[in-house]
Amino acid sequence: MDSDDCKPLAAFGFLTAVEDPQHGFFGGYLVLCERGRPLEFHCSAPIFPSPAQRILYGASLRPYLLGEIIGQTLVAESKLPVQAVLTDLEEMLSLSLWRSEHVAYLDMADSSTSLPELKTEDSCGLRETTLGQYRFVGSNTCRWTGDFLHDTLAPLAVQIDLAEPFERIREAIQEAQRVTDHPDDYPHESSSAA
Repeated sequence: MDSDDCKPLAAFGFLTAVEDPQHGFFGGYLVLCERGRPLEFHCSAPIFPSPAQRILYGASLRPYLLGEIIGQTLVAESKLPVQAVLTDLEEMLSLSLWRSEHVAYLDMADSSTSLPELKTEDSCGLRETTLGQYRFVGSNTCRWTGDFLHDTLAPLAVQIDLAEPFERIREAIQEAQRVTDHPDDYPHESSSAA
């Protein structure tokens, strides 16, 4: 088979962050294939805003840190192009100002029931679409349409719960932080053969 005949791999990005009172914000970006298997994972070093930043940025601090600093850095580190970047933090939608990927916020406010089909743009310019029990929102700077996002995510939604990868990311960040904070808690592998 000629390499030009290979079907490009469909990949999807999941982006979130964990806030730790002692260390600040840790971000994580997980790229999954259409079957829900991991292809790439990146996590950020902690970012702790200074008191001056908290004062000067005010309410815009979280969107700045989460979308523009953490989100932009993690997505830029990725080697694989993705069909869409999904986040469970609305403040990360500011990523769409800086990146060409399609960015959507997965609103999990009521994920217990199937929502009616919705593909619309509201008066504020926000884009929304639903897929089963999921509601996706894009900022007024996003470039996706409801039809595009719906069609793009449908094959992945058949394979996995679209909210579940965010839990994987949070657990991976917490595990990485635990290892970094307490490296002596883990047994070291011996280099000698038994």
